Amino acid sequence: MRRNIEREIFADLRVRPPLVIRADGRGFNKLLRNAEKPYDLGFARSMAGVVKDFFLHSGLNPSLAFTFSDEVNLLFLEAPFNGRLEKLDSVVSGSLSGLLSLDLGTAISMDARAILLCHNEIVDYFVERQDETWGNHVFSYGFYTLIDEGRSPQQAMAKLRGKKESYIHEMLFQRGINLAQNPCWQRRGILVYRDKSEVVDDWDLPLFKSKEGQNLIMMATKSHI
Repeated sequence: MRRNIEREIFADLRVRPPLVIRADGRGFNKLLRNAEKPYDLGFARSMAGVVKDFFLHSGLNPSLAFTFSDEVNLLFLEAPFNGRLEKLDSVVSGSLSGLLSLDLGTAISMDARAILLCHNEIVDYFVERQDETWGNHVFSYGFYTLIDEGRSPQQAMAKLRGKKESYIHEMLFQRGINLAQNPCWQRRGILVYRDKSEVVDDWDLPLFKSKEGQNLIMMATKSHI
């Protein structure tokens, strides 16, 4: 038995807070093959619900979480497991995978990685992820609009490859689609955080780059950023 223990390979890397663990779905294109496109409200509710369950049942203590598409960003102002990176990544990805598998009724997996931040970088990080949410929103609507018009996925991708967001936005506007009028959660994501003794999910977010958005993040973290 001792010989087997000595053969264990681990890096024992340790990280310090604040940090974000970002998890992404693996193979979710297949999982969402029959989902509503470009956004499925049921799947978004599952993602938000699973993140809330993580807050309540994981035994960890994230300060807030931001989710869009198949991505979850968990902010920790205190590092669980004394900052052991391998354990953090494996427990977060395993917990989210298990919770989402139970919710959806099929086995899924997520991977995870750590992003180390300074306190004054927290808002900027979530501004960046929200910008990515908007970019994903623009491209998704552009892609599936072309699919609905009869193009193959390869043809739709070729038409959009290398195009700026402004080009896709105008293309959609000419077809009667005003992206600014789409549901806020599609454009700006969903925030999960503790409000007193309750875990809440906010589907009507301001822009994080605005003063209102910065104040929301500061309030949600209950820390001076």
